[in-house]
Amino acid sequence: MHGSPVPLIGGVVVFVGLVTAMFVSGVWDERAWLVFLCAASVLTALGVADDMYDLSARWRFVLQGLVVAVAGLVSGLYIQNLGLLLGDSQLLMGLGFGLVFTVVCALASINAYNMIDGIDGLAGSVTIITLFAITLLCSLSGATDTALMAGLPCLALLVYLLFNLELPFFRGMKIFLGDGGSTFLGFLVLWLLVIGSQNDGSFRPITAVWLVGLPMVDMLTVFARRAFAGKSPFSADRIHIHHLLMKRGLTPRKALMVLAPFHATLVCVGLFGELLHWSEAALTVGAICVGIGYASVNVLLSLGAREEEGHVSARG
Repeated sequence: MHGSPVPLIGGVVVFVGLVTAMFVSGVWDERAWLVFLCAASVLTALGVADDMYDLSARWRFVLQGLVVAVAGLVSGLYIQNLGLLLGDSQLLMGLGFGLVFTVVCALASINAYNMIDGIDGLAGSVTIITLFAITLLCSLSGATDTALMAGLPCLALLVYLLFNLELPFFRGMKIFLGDGGSTFLGFLVLWLLVIGSQNDGSFRPITAVWLVGLPMVDMLTVFARRAFAGKSPFSADRIHIHHLLMKRGLTPRKALMVLAPFHATLVCVGLFGELLHWSEAALTVGAICVGIGYASVNVLLSLGAREEEGHVSARG
């Protein structure tokens, strides 16, 4: 797709920038963020190794899970409260189930951000939107350290997008996130959501679901379609939403202009739902409806693309 090799250093640059900011601000003194720094270093290195040596998806998955599990145990940070999903009673989890659930969510977040990184600017854009929302909610609740850790990467990601999208004055200097970068961003978002919803109380757990709208709903849709087709969830295909939009004739830049606002809309629903105190049951039902609607559109786009390919073959 590109005439010359493109450096896969965007995510590493964001990681180094955040680590530098952590030391300058003193946030790294907090146990949770010190553990995050260690775990993120290992996960980012694992992603970089995958970029270089194309590691087995199974072993990469296992190693990621082990790193997250150790980080949760050492820091004491894991999902233990799912909120009022079942009505008036809090849905609580103990250490064992809560830690396992946290590992599953972390792996989902890491792989969701890896999968959404399919066209220029998409992973960076959706991450900035999510981090901005977390920054806002944490600032309003008084969780200034968490807000700082969510806001700082936005600046680094804006710089990354200048190069990745080759905006004016940056043409010919393209860089990609790489697996190291998308792994880091997925883990960072998960860590912030767990701190914000479980420790700081800045937002409810169901709000966190809306804040990772597009990456998560796209990953779940793709996994479900592969499972129904009898394939491995990690098998290669082109049924992600950005692939389907381009099959329908959109350029990568136009697909970005469709998907980034869509993700921003989902995030805004989460924001307004939190700030206006919408019921958790309503937000849960809404998230399920969005998931069903998104999966339906994904299937329809796939069918349309197949029909168009059939017509092209027939004319040929």
